[in-house]
Order: sequence, then C-alpha cells, then structure tokens
Amino acid sequence: MGREDAMRAMNWTAAGALMVWALAAPAAKAAAPTTDCASLAGRTLPEARVLSAEAITAGRYKAPDGTVTFPDLPAFCRVVALAETDVKVEVWLPQAGWNGRFQGVGNGGFAGNFSYYAMGPALRAGYAVAGTDTGHGPAEGKPGTRLDWMHDPTQLANWGHNSIHRMTIAAKAIVAAHYGTPAAHAYFEGCSTGGAQAMTEAEYFPGDYDGIHAGAPGMNYTRLMMSFLWSSRATLLDPASTLPAETLALLHKAVLTACDAADGVKDGVIENPPACHFDPATLQCPAGATDTAACLTAPQVTAARALYAGPRNPRTGEAIYPGLVPGSEWGWDLQQGKLLEAYVIPLFQNMVYDNLSWRWQDFDFDHDVTLTDEKVGATITAVSPDLSAFQARGGKLIMSQGWADQLNAQTYPIHYYHAVAGTPDPAQARARLGGYFRLFMAPGMGHCFGGPGPNRFDAVAALRAWVEQGKAPEWLVAAKHADDRDPTSAVLRTRPLCPYPSVARWSGKGSSDEAANFTCAAPQ
Repeated sequence: MGREDAMRAMNWTAAGALMVWALAAPAAKAAAPTTDCASLAGRTLPEARVLSAEAITAGRYKAPDGTVTFPDLPAFCRVVALAETDVKVEVWLPQAGWNGRFQGVGNGGFAGNFSYYAMGPALRAGYAVAGTDTGHGPAEGKPGTRLDWMHDPTQLANWGHNSIHRMTIAAKAIVAAHYGTPAAHAYFEGCSTGGAQAMTEAEYFPGDYDGIHAGAPGMNYTRLMMSFLWSSRATLLDPASTLPAETLALLHKAVLTACDAADGVKDGVIENPPACHFDPATLQCPAGATDTAACLTAPQVTAARALYAGPRNPRTGEAIYPGLVPGSEWGWDLQQGKLLEAYVIPLFQNMVYDNLSWRWQDFDFDHDVTLTDEKVGATITAVSPDLSAFQARGGKLIMSQGWADQLNAQTYPIHYYHAVAGTPDPAQARARLGGYFRLFMAPGMGHCFGGPGPNRFDAVAALRAWVEQGKAPEWLVAAKHADDRDPTSAVLRTRPLCPYPSVARWSGKGSSDEAANFTCAAPQ
C-alpha cells in the first residue's frame, strides 16, 4: 500500500466511529424551519458569514468533494459559511423532522477537508449537523513538500485548537436562524484527530457541548508522532528487522494462542491485553536455521519488542509514549513507514525543523523530544487533566479506544483517565470520574473501526440518555458486521463494552456471540 492508499485508509478509519444510526433516547419534538433555505444566503450572523444556502431534495446525494455518495438522505438545507478567521463551515439542516439537537463532527489526519461521511448519517438521524475544513485547504504533502498552512500561525492554531469551537459557534447561530429557536442540546463526536478535537472542546471550550465522544484520541499529538517514528526506526533502519505480512500473521497467531482463551471464550479477540504477557522470543529461530518462514529472526524479535515497549529515551530509559499491546499485530504494517511518510515527515519538516531536507533517521530520542514538545506541543496537543469546568457545567464525556488499534498506543487513554482522576487506583478513578467521564476499551477493535472484534457502537445515543435522562452508560453494545465498512451488513457478533476498569465476562450460558450473555466485572 502506497502513501495515497495509506491516507485513504486513514481517512476511512476516521469514518468508522462516526457512523450513527437510529438513536435509543426519546426524540425531542420535531421542529420545522421558520425561514426559507435560500434566504439564509448572504446573511451575517454572530461569527458566521453565510456564503451560500441550497435546498437539497431527498434521495441519492453525492458529497461535494465526491468522497462519498449517500443513497437515501432526507431533504436538507446545505449552508456553507465562513466562521471567524476564515474557518470554512458546512451546516446540514433537516427540512423536516429535526430532532431539536445539534451535532458537530470531527476530522481525520491533518484535516483540510469536510467529514461528509460523518455528516450524512447524523443528518439521517435527525440532527442539524456541522463539519469544518479546520481553516485550511488540502493538507497533505509528500515528504520534502512545503505545507504553507503549517507555517501560518492562525491556520495552525485553528487546526490545533480553535476551529471546532469556531465551527460550533457559527453553526449554532445558523441553526437558530433557520428554525427560529436554538438547539436544545449539542453533541460532538470525533475519532483519531477528531478524538483530539473532542478533548480540545472539553478542555478549552467546555461550554460548547453537553455531551462529547472522543474516540481513539490523538490528543498528545507530538508524542503520537514520535511513536510512529519509533516504530519505523525499529523496523526499517536495518532491513533485517522489517516485519513482513507473513511474519506479522505468525506473531499475531502466537499471541492469540497464548492469551485468547484467558477470558473463557476463544474467539480471536483478547479481552484484556495488559494481562497478556507474551514474549516474541518464543518464536525466535534456532541458531543456524536457514528456513525462517515459521519463526522470527533475532533482529525481528528485537523489533517486535521495541513496538511493544514504545519509544524510550536511550540514555535514561524513560518512557516517552506507551507501546502497542498484544493483539494489535494484525495491523502493524502501517507502523513500518506508512504513518512516517503520511504524517511524521511532513509535520517535522514543516513545523518542528522548518527544513524540507530533514531526515527521519536523524531524530534523537534524547535531545529532540523536548525540542518538539516546546516548539509545537502547546499548539497541537490537548492533554490537560483539568476537566473541572466541563464537569461543573454538567458535561458528559465518553472516551473510547480499540484494544487492537493499529495506529494509536492503546493504553494512552487509560493513562489520561488516571491523570484526570488523580489516582493510579482503577476503582478509585472510577468512583471519582463515573459521574461525568467514562472510558470504554473495545477488545479487538482497530483504529476507530474495523479489526477482529466488534467495533460498531452508538456513543451518541448513550450520551443523549446520560445528558437528557441522567442514565449513565453501564455498558455500550458493540457489533461485528460481515462488512466492517457497512453498518447495514449482517451482524456476526455483539459484545458489551464495559466502563474501565471492568471487562466483559461470559456467563457460560447461551451464545458467546450475543452481548446479553455477558456481564461487566472486575478484571481477573
């Protein structure tokens, strides 16, 4: 898979956790527009200048950028506007059956485009929904290419922290102008970069949303980039260390053999990866072996251990970012150069070093970590553990993370959760945070969607029940579909996702492919 294919895959993974369908919580009374769609064009509203407003008839609809075609959207008013500092915004307003709520959706990668794949399902569910290009145009570039937006302080600040807030203020004004009443509640959902945007909202703009879902949050962006760099260095500096597809399959199979059945169900999914103590050295080829098809060479064992360990300071041994957990090997192909080319090199060449000749091989994990954090960390990270303002105004936060994520270090959200709680004890953390912040770890789920385990769940419905009815989510039901990209395809398995630190435990009765036959319990 080339860089373009990697980027398409990354963009699609961001779509996964944002797909929403019919919600369980009772709907607000449907509201009809009080103004004609076209009359919005040219209006200047608080922090929003409407560029165009177009009535879209119900039926098949191809997104303006051609990235997705929806077979059956309801009729809506498509509004394009500029928010403060020229952040471009699109708001899709149901022409009938508006549920009285507003939903903002997040972006993926470097953004620079609209998440139409997320806006369509939210519209279909009755929301007035908004997305943004985050304040800059096309964001991608090959290594050695100058990305002008990364050199503009305003555009960079918008991408890093401000654009979702600006989108939200503008969109809420447009919603109120169209329906003659403001939205009763506001929700935000994003995954990957969108998960980082979700946490920016909770930390910096706690009044914007009543409920927030942060999926696989890339919130510690500089350190996440370093983890991609670390994995590439471990597997690419010496060609003998590279882990080809057949070696990854062998490694993943061995991990499942060692740990899959520990939860009482042998299903190709590890329920609690931190309890899996697997050493890739068990697969090391014997000395003098000439056929290495069924084993790992010594350099490959070293490389696998490096990916499990995560980036560390070579002088002090201090952990820089968590490593990848057992059970995620199926997707490590991306860790070997693809993420490096798609994200690390463009970001470091443009933002950190301002040198298009910078070589990834020259990064110093002793001296350059602090340099990177100091130069760009404050602009592009959202890692404050102080969520007191969001809590005080009654906000509810669901964070989710796939245990088989092939990009993000799976335990980072757990580290953040404990930082917010101010205690390393899982039970105490749950007691302190359970009233407004719950973390759900998804066994076998990849980055935002996909992976060997159930990976489709409706966090927005859970947020609505929590915000509007006071019903905190005791679990989320996740589904594994025949086609992970199509939530309408056949459901093969359902499982509960339990609030951390609980894990799902099969009762021993009934099918282990049905969520109803599981309970949430303390890990063994």
